[in-house]
Amino acid sequence: MNEHDYVVFKVDSCKFAVSSSLVDKVELAVSLSPVPDAPYPVLGVVSDGGTIVPVVGVRRKIGNEERDVILSDRLLFSRLGNRKIAILADEVNDVIEIPPGMSQQSNQIWPGVFYLKSFAGMGEDIILVQDLNSILNSEQEKTLSEALEAFVKQGEIDTDD
Repeated sequence: MNEHDYVVFKVDSCKFAVSSSLVDKVELAVSLSPVPDAPYPVLGVVSDGGTIVPVVGVRRKIGNEERDVILSDRLLFSRLGNRKIAILADEVNDVIEIPPGMSQQSNQIWPGVFYLKSFAGMGEDIILVQDLNSILNSEQEKTLSEALEAFVKQGEIDTDD
């Protein structure tokens, strides 16, 4: 894989992509454990090899209602700084190459939409490239850290896989 390879995933009718270098693995979704006081877009957590991993959803960010996790959903495991995260997706399509000239910076079209890095027209599809470093702002990151610390102290999740 090269620096222009992206993992494409779908949420409702929207196609998103993240750099393949940021995706550790893709797994079938499992039931999420809710975390009190976690900021949106954190939907809950899962245990991955004994590590508590926050699961991020993008449905509300695109103006759609959240829904329960279903058996066909996928989790894209990635890193956000020092934190492991997972993105909830309806499906994961494939890995595609988006050459540098094929994408346009999203702030040129949607000013203020910080979680999108760029977008690319691929055939009949528009693919929205996620900026994982902006999916949580600094205040949300701080709130998440505090919520996870309290959650772990309460022993709400089994971290033994």
